Amino acid sequence: DEIIEDEADPECSYFYFLWGRYAEVNGLFDEALEAYEKALICDPESTWIAKKLPLLLLRLGRVDEAEKQLHQYLLSNPDDITARMILARFFVRKKLYEKAIEQYNDIYRKHPGEHRSLLLIGELYLGLQRFDEARKMLDKFISISDDPYYGHVLLARLSVYENKFEQAIDHYKAALEINWSSGLELELAGVYLRNRKYTEAEKLYKRLLSRDELDEKAGISLVRVYLLQGKVQKAREELTRLRGISADLEQLELSLAGIHIRREQFDKAIDILQGLLLREDSYLAHYLLGISFVKENQYEEALVELEQISSEAEEYVGAVLLQVRILNFLQRSEEGILILEEILAANGGQFVDMFILLANMYEQHGDNEAGEDTFNRAVSIHPENAELFYEFALFIDRQGEMMRAVTMMKKVISLNPDHAGALNFVGYTWADRGENLEKALEYIKRAVSLRPENGYIRDSLGWVYYRLGHLDKAKQELEKALELVPDDPEILEHLGEVYIKSGLREKGLEAYRRAVQFFERDEDRQRVMEKIRTVEEGDGA
Repeated sequence: DEIIEDEADPECSYFYFLWGRYAEVNGLFDEALEAYEKALICDPESTWIAKKLPLLLLRLGRVDEAEKQLHQYLLSNPDDITARMILARFFVRKKLYEKAIEQYNDIYRKHPGEHRSLLLIGELYLGLQRFDEARKMLDKFISISDDPYYGHVLLARLSVYENKFEQAIDHYKAALEINWSSGLELELAGVYLRNRKYTEAEKLYKRLLSRDELDEKAGISLVRVYLLQGKVQKAREELTRLRGISADLEQLELSLAGIHIRREQFDKAIDILQGLLLREDSYLAHYLLGISFVKENQYEEALVELEQISSEAEEYVGAVLLQVRILNFLQRSEEGILILEEILAANGGQFVDMFILLANMYEQHGDNEAGEDTFNRAVSIHPENAELFYEFALFIDRQGEMMRAVTMMKKVISLNPDHAGALNFVGYTWADRGENLEKALEYIKRAVSLRPENGYIRDSLGWVYYRLGHLDKAKQELEKALELVPDDPEILEHLGEVYIKSGLREKGLEAYRRAVQFFERDEDRQRVMEKIRTVEEGDGA
């Protein structure tokens, strides 16, 4: 079967192509691959077969070989859009997102009419939580595309994530005008619900039900809207209707129990869930029942329910964490520690949240060495988990090792450049120490952009402005922080300092006096009282 050809032989190539095609259609992929490879030897210029090989290798699970073949093909055919799209998808599968973005950008540069590449870049940026870049790319896509539907959908979801609800509503409406779907209208109704626009949400849910009276999601959501508006009788009527038509009574009752839990009507949720469990077992019902019992201070009953949840269930991790917290509250933390150690040993330490809780429980027991050992075990198994390193750094900081904690927070930022907590920690520490102030300002500004409604991060921004001598900006940010977290003593102390420095003596003293009222530790109260005495004596005016 060995073929040696100096020149292209179309007849030979066509023969092996037909052989390969027949084998491929019949699922004989190894045989098809061999035939296509021989066809390519007969005619090395056959671009169709050269492009076919990586796809066939992919079907055989030989991903690395497929990628190599595709790279080779693109060296000779750099303008082939389809091949470059496939290569980009290779990179996405391997989580090499920057390389995928590079391929899509290359496609758009060479083929400006290929608008889909802009959409795919925007979707990748969205997944990477690089929202400004995602919005820029998606805005460009909808401005030039003949079919901007998916661009509007992604911009709507991005706007929801950023709490820009009016923008989200506009994009949902634009998408629905292009291509109506019940799923997308449900999303829009959900935005109205989150934004407390109950009338608009009710209207949409009713419209969905007028199209399909069997739409249980719309029906259950309508019940929730009625309850939120205090229309109890209408809610009951809709529930009665749903019970009569529901093909999935379990899901209906679980949803209704969830509504009662959100409304803090835990006794009603317990009645529904216990009735459901009399008919059939449900891990979610056990979990919701456990939560409801906790809220009703029925801790032993909660433990019984949580213990029913299998390790295979989606609710398992949450159930274990809640169970351990209950044991800790009941001063039976040794049992909780034993449960966590046994589970982590049995599953190879796959549950990061369990490691964090275990370390914190050791710390509460005064066994900081065991706590640090637990974190070290966790990071050896999960070396790329930013949230784990963040919790480890907070643990280290509580042990009084601030600079070691800062070093670890820098590790968090290297793993996740948009980790607001780590950015704030490092920036505030630098500001408090009066060092790296410009870099501290950069970090904290980024943290504020990620969590604009977090009062503690606003406090950090005000403090770094103070350290930089920008008193007006410092006052503005600290006053905003106090609006977000009223009566926080540290924010009050910082604000007092800024007021005094700005010549607002009485406002500064008032802030200091309020801080003294809210500080719990004697040393904090004494520190601020000393500042008050200094100002009153005129030395700090």
